[in-house]
Amino acid sequence: MKRLFFFLLALFSMTAFAQNTATLGWTAPTTYTDGTPITEALTYQVYQGVGAGSTKAKVGTPLAGTTRTISTGLLGGRVYCWQVSTVAASGESALSNEACKTFPQAPPSAPSGLSAQ
Repeated sequence: MKRLFFFLLALFSMTAFAQNTATLGWTAPTTYTDGTPITEALTYQVYQGVGAGSTKAKVGTPLAGTTRTISTGLLGGRVYCWQVSTVAASGESALSNEACKTFPQAPPSAPSGLSAQ
């Protein structure tokens, strides 16, 4: 019974670290760069990279009508950074400020084969 408990505890610990997520939220722009009000529906493109100031790649498809998303499957021991752009009929905006989150490294696996004589 104790072995099963420790195995399940180790499995839970590894799973908790393997499921790193970040919730991203931003404020929608209300005007175009020339100051006129935005009247159309906007979409947003999320860019993700590893490390502050890193080159970022598009993550998924543009998000319509939302100013929040969740990034999943992030690895421990890394700093992930994101930027967002607004996409309108007239084109894509410049990138937003950068937001970063550090995920702790997962602990080592538990020893196995413990026995007592």
